[in-house]
Amino acid sequence: MKKFLGILVLGLLLSGNVEAKTKNIGNGLSINIPNKYKYFELTFRQLVSRFPEIVSDEQIYDDFGIGMGAKLIVISDNQKTIKFFNDVTSVTGLEKLNRKYVQPLMQKLQDQKFLDKMMKIIQKEEPNADFENMTEEEMAQLMEKIYENPKMIKAFERLFKPNFKKFFAEYDLDKYTILLIGDKNAEYLEEIKDESISDLTQNLKDLLEEFYEDTKDPSLKDIRDWQFEIAKNHNGNLYLYSDDNLQSPYLTSRYYSETFWTTHNNKIFIASSICTEKCNASTDLLDVIKPTNLFVESNSIATDSTNNNLVEQLNSLNKLYKSGALTKEEFEKAKKKLLN
Repeated sequence: MKKFLGILVLGLLLSGNVEAKTKNIGNGLSINIPNKYKYFELTFRQLVSRFPEIVSDEQIYDDFGIGMGAKLIVISDNQKTIKFFNDVTSVTGLEKLNRKYVQPLMQKLQDQKFLDKMMKIIQKEEPNADFENMTEEEMAQLMEKIYENPKMIKAFERLFKPNFKKFFAEYDLDKYTILLIGDKNAEYLEEIKDESISDLTQNLKDLLEEFYEDTKDPSLKDIRDWQFEIAKNHNGNLYLYSDDNLQSPYLTSRYYSETFWTTHNNKIFIASSICTEKCNASTDLLDVIKPTNLFVESNSIATDSTNNNLVEQLNSLNKLYKSGALTKEEFEKAKKKLLN
């Protein structure tokens, strides 16, 4: 029994050393890639070579420091997700997505039976509504109310379910993290770096409100109440962090997300993680970006924590050896692995 306990504890001690591998992503930054996760990388230069039209408005790229060497990185718990990003960033893949999924959805939305059903729901909710004489604002308010109707949500889900089932069978967007690493100085972020946190927070809230008012899209209603934090990290750089999930009003299924924006060496760094219901209400974001040291207090704290953990593991090994649960050979082998 003592021998079995020793082997069990030894396995637990060493298992933490293979959970993730660290990868250099450029600009002096590294990230953790969890064990068995898949990796995708694309430069802006590669993207432009496939879609030249995306450089028509270069100002926005200058504002955020996105040059030809900027990188888009995706890591995921399955290869099907990587396949999606390969397809959506290639001409033939995008054409396939449009043909297999987008066009069939649009055809369903234009189906007369579906439109008649939607009209019945609307007329039941607003029997006296004068659609011909409604202002744009009144129509937006009505649609916002209608899209919150449980019957409407269920109607959309029934309509889209076969398409979504087919889509997720091919791509399985379960758990993934997207990163964008700029390669030039972010001009806009340079301009706002000296503004107060309270002003920046209020400005962003106003911008989100303005965006919703401009679009009047009911699916974006919750963006007005999006919860986020703007602060400065230990390097003195501004960051934005949020774990507030902006759920679609058309779906009852939930997903979870975290997003983090900051700069490093005056270049933008964006990380966003998303996962579905199968992920136990958590994402991999903080684990993935931990080596960047952009969302923790300091390297020394991380180093101290690692050193303390190593000492604890060595002490545990020593106790197992002295108790007879491990042979000298097993003890030396385990100690060598920990120290390496």
